[in-house]
Amino acid sequence: SPAAEEVAGTLSPQETRLLALIAAGSSYREAAVELDVSINTVRTHIRSIYEKLQVHTKSEAVAKAMRSGLI
Repeated sequence: SPAAEEVAGTLSPQETRLLALIAAGSSYREAAVELDVSINTVRTHIRSIYEKLQVHTKSEAVAKAMRSGLI
């Protein structure tokens, strides 16, 4: 859908991977290990994702990403 492309265009590949990991139930720490980044980097990505998707919680971010076909 055009909405999915619009949202997908705003997230970096790393942010999309992180969101998929979070959606699959990974903790920030587990996601950090999986992506080979620090927990602080994960938090930075999460803030960026929230801003880009205009959401305020993990569940909202996951729901919006799923609805728009990102993950």
